[in-house]
Amino acid sequence: MLAFLSAGAKAQVKSVGVTLGTYEAVSMQHWVYGTDNVFQLDLGYHLGLPKAGAIKMMASYNISILSPEWTEEGKWNFYAGPGIYLGGGWAPGKGLTFGVMGIVGLEYQFETLPLNLSADMRPSVGTILTNDKFIYDKDSLFGLIPTVSARYVF
Repeated sequence: MLAFLSAGAKAQVKSVGVTLGTYEAVSMQHWVYGTDNVFQLDLGYHLGLPKAGAIKMMASYNISILSPEWTEEGKWNFYAGPGIYLGGGWAPGKGLTFGVMGIVGLEYQFETLPLNLSADMRPSVGTILTNDKFIYDKDSLFGLIPTVSARYVF
């Protein structure tokens, strides 16, 4: 049984890169064995406009919806899925922040290069625990701003 699990883990493609949008992040993707679905984890600095920012970790499960055959040189993929986020801020009005999010996007993986490019939107709803009270995380709605990513696939 252990040999079967380790063989499956080795067969899974992984990618690491950067994400730019409302926050700059290090991004990791782990393909779910036997599917085009992806578990994605981002850790980065959230600009938190108009106030100072926060460190934020986002995790999502990206479900492959459609893979059109637009080119012969790579693979296109539309995806969407649920996610969660957790973070913390240091400016006034910031504190522990957490919530739920969605993700919807389009990615392209080159056939001849170990490169994955994607563009997506990540609307979210959450709360901030600050000064022993919960407040609505207004900054999380900035997830409607497009996010772009570039990842090395290995």
